[in-house]
Amino acid sequence: PEMAAVCDLSPYHFARAFSKTFGVSPYQYVLALRLDLAEKLLADSRMSITDIADLSGFSSQSHFTTMMRKYRHATPQQVRTGQRRSKSKK
Repeated sequence: PEMAAVCDLSPYHFARAFSKTFGVSPYQYVLALRLDLAEKLLADSRMSITDIADLSGFSSQSHFTTMMRKYRHATPQQVRTGQRRSKSKK
């Protein structure tokens, strides 16, 4: 609703237009940005995984781990250490 308000559109119309333009829902787009940020922080810093989850906008470390595993096929610790599993080993 906040993104729709910025564009002066109803949430429904905004979501449809956004999905048509970008090929993903606004939620999926923002989630991908948050995961990208988290991956960069995992690779480039000594921050705790809990702090990275918080800074990246996840409600908890558990939520962060669940989303990372679901969409990036690796846990935050695996990303940090470079031990990603291949997508074929789901």
